[in-house]
Amino acid sequence: MRPGRHIRQPGMSQGRWYRRAIRGLWPDRNPLRRRSDRLETYLLAGLLVAAAAGAPFAAQAAGHAAYVRALHAEQAQQASSHQVRAVLTRSAGSAVNGYSLSSDVPVQATWTSVTGVKRTGQVLAVAGSPKGSTVTIWTDDAGNLTSPPLQPSQVTGQSDLAAVGAITGVGILYLGGTVLTRRVLHKRRMAAWEADWEVTARAWNRQSW
Repeated sequence: MRPGRHIRQPGMSQGRWYRRAIRGLWPDRNPLRRRSDRLETYLLAGLLVAAAAGAPFAAQAAGHAAYVRALHAEQAQQASSHQVRAVLTRSAGSAVNGYSLSSDVPVQATWTSVTGVKRTGQVLAVAGSPKGSTVTIWTDDAGNLTSPPLQPSQVTGQSDLAAVGAITGVGILYLGGTVLTRRVLHKRRMAAWEADWEVTARAWNRQSW
């Protein structure tokens, strides 16, 4: 290696690129920087601040709203749903295949609603359950089969999912606003450069060389 030569570090070019990008956005007294350049810097900074400040509020509001809705649904389902015992009128068969995540299979059964109405239909029971065994099912007031009420963990899960969705939405709005701002200002900047170049070109063409 010749004296005076320096070994180029792998991260130096990336570091210089990063510094150039920051310097390009940082407002200064560069005479080549146009008003649109400074406006772009201020707008992008404002969008970033607004997104960073608004994301926590949006997440909290969305999470709270989803929690309240899920909680009301849970309470309504608990008020209208009832657990009853169903008696199998047939033996439960074997599982359809070995890849199922559940060992329950549909089987014919009878049950009585909380209002005394007798019902017949198919319920889920563990494969191989004998005729006459009982399973717990959820029904409405009329004895019709229904889904079990939401669990507290499901209510919390819906709230968390809404909060994450709100943060994602704020991020998408920020990226969309950034792209739109830069595109609009870039068109204006190019139009201004073209107008200045036409004036400069006419002045150059009048010169005698």
